Amino acid sequence: MSKFIDTLKQLRSYISPVYVTMFVAAFILWYITKLGEVYTTDHQITVVVDGEELDVDCVIRGKGTNLIGYTLSSKHDVFEIPSTELTFDMESVAEDGTPMHHIATTSLQQAIAARMTGVEVVSVGALQPIRYVLMCE
Repeated sequence: MSKFIDTLKQLRSYISPVYVTMFVAAFILWYITKLGEVYTTDHQITVVVDGEELDVDCVIRGKGTNLIGYTLSSKHDVFEIPSTELTFDMESVAEDGTPMHHIATTSLQQAIAARMTGVEVVSVGALQPIRYVLMCE
């Protein structure tokens, strides 16, 4: 233990505590400045469309502080979107005869963007078709 204390005393004679304090303060200020800039990143969310969960890969853009908030907060990861807010591109039939509906990515992007405040949804990834009987059928 005394060897460690001797090493600290020797190190302190070479490096000023004021210098270390100013170095840490400069790093913190630099980091805060960088968080104020605009960045673009990938973010995965879960969308619930009338009870069916879909994993959606999004590209979002915003200030660094807002992006960190979305990355660290779990409440921003799940969005419930009723099918009435979405449009569907085409319909196919599964092997068991169930109709499969393909959600239009533009309508999904607009619905997600309306729920994600503080960031811009640049794009959403392709989705698997959902098993859902449309209300108008």
